[in-house]
Amino acid sequence: MPAFDFSEFLIPDSVLLKQVEARMKNPARIDQGYTNLCGMACCAMTWAKYDPEGYKAFMIELNHNGEAQYKDYRLKVSRRIANMEKNYFRKGKIPVSDWILLASMRNKAHLIFPYGGRMMEPYERWMGSNTPAAMRRILKHMEFEKISDNMSGFWPIRKPALQSLEELDSAFNQGHTPIILINTRMFSKGKFSLMSNHFVIYNGKLTYNAETNEVSFNVWTYGYSNGKTIHCTPEAFRNNYFGQILIRKK
Repeated sequence: MPAFDFSEFLIPDSVLLKQVEARMKNPARIDQGYTNLCGMACCAMTWAKYDPEGYKAFMIELNHNGEAQYKDYRLKVSRRIANMEKNYFRKGKIPVSDWILLASMRNKAHLIFPYGGRMMEPYERWMGSNTPAAMRRILKHMEFEKISDNMSGFWPIRKPALQSLEELDSAFNQGHTPIILINTRMFSKGKFSLMSNHFVIYNGKLTYNAETNEVSFNVWTYGYSNGKTIHCTPEAFRNNYFGQILIRKK
């Protein structure tokens, strides 16, 4: 049990269930807000997509008891995270159900420095950031099966863009879930990036306009309940695509 009285910080059931049930219907509603919790959000969206009832039961238990377990994944809520009056929750503008889950997931992944509490912006940017290795551990403990994994946080995948996109789209259309790692320069300046900065879930709707040399596709990312459509050149994609973890459909 948590080393403090968790009932002091209990989220009202009506609030929690309204948010959780909306995410069961549409996992893209899981929202990291103004935090760097995109990797944790992608794990949570995959979870809510594949096992919505398991996600719901876990969230209820986590809220009531301050700890919960799903398959081989156990999570506890720290006092720093639970006390939402005096931590990064408000500054991050993140829904309560998403904060308690995503912040706790990120806190668990840290071996030394805690996540949550009275963080300054630079601290959140560093400690909220996720790695492919952390994603793999969480997905493994949740017992989601990988088909393939070529994700790297450094140096983009330099395959031809249309080939990479067609592979993603084919996997998505077969019912699998491609979690991809990008740099957001992809849909802004398009210049080459040495390092990645954002996890998203590929959501199909791939098109290529040969006349304008532009590709477009949809991803699940924060703030877009219907997904965000990315428009970029193939070269901008190639310069800023860092691979995928492909989760097998259930």
